Amino acid sequence: MTQLNEVAPHHSTRCGTQSRSAAEDIRGTVPDVGAYCFLPSAGPWPHQVPPADPGLFPELPGARMQLYRPYPGQPTNEPAFFWDTTRRRIYRASRGGWQAAGPREWFLGVCVHGRHDTCCGLRGGGFLRRVKTLAPEAPVYGVSHLGGDRFSATAILLPGGYLLGRLDELDDEQVRDLVEHGLLPLGHVRGRLGSTQAESVAEIWYRELFGHRDPLTPPTTTVVSVPGDRGWSEVVVEAHEGRWRLAISREQRGERPIQYTCAAPLSRPVYGWEVDVLEEAGAA
Repeated sequence: MTQLNEVAPHHSTRCGTQSRSAAEDIRGTVPDVGAYCFLPSAGPWPHQVPPADPGLFPELPGARMQLYRPYPGQPTNEPAFFWDTTRRRIYRASRGGWQAAGPREWFLGVCVHGRHDTCCGLRGGGFLRRVKTLAPEAPVYGVSHLGGDRFSATAILLPGGYLLGRLDELDDEQVRDLVEHGLLPLGHVRGRLGSTQAESVAEIWYRELFGHRDPLTPPTTTVVSVPGDRGWSEVVVEAHEGRWRLAISREQRGERPIQYTCAAPLSRPVYGWEVDVLEEAGAA
């Protein structure tokens, strides 16, 4: 288990700045969450969002509660909805039941939960204000804490189920591609929910290699072996371009730990991923 260290009192730099200064790798930083339950709420939101209400949402293993709203805080007329890693569809509350959205209907929620972490409020809120200037009609919402505060501005893109980070670094064209067309901003993808860290890293490697940004057309990733004495995972990636067997390893980088969140006086090491191609086969 990683040893946590106290941050020196004089070290007041925000977690997002520390992460970027250390060139921390955002790949493979997806939490193990089985489902997300979204409840419209104008706010202000509490520091901690309570668990999902079983009387409102169906029983969803590993569910996490999220509050959401249009920015900057107007009430929303949209219903509650949920998404899970099994069905990978958005299900909206409708007449006492749940109705599946169309496969191409999507949702982008940017974390603006400033009461939970200052970086999320500042960077996430700033990103949404920029979105409203560039694409005022885009279906983008503010959401409560997603995790990975140091990667703010963070977001969740559904129904593909991707977590994104450092969105405030996108140029205008990238912003429009994301918020108007739901295309993944390569270089800012943390991973696909429901996949292991190694699988997320392998998928991102493939997407960046070929420039694939459609979140609904992921490659097939299969973990063949987990780290043992070799210290790396073996993942097979299959897509219409071919098949690859990859060695995925996680390494600690740098000597100085960074603050993982502004909300707690704790620091942890900086990690990065290495991807090596062990075998490559062309498309059949």
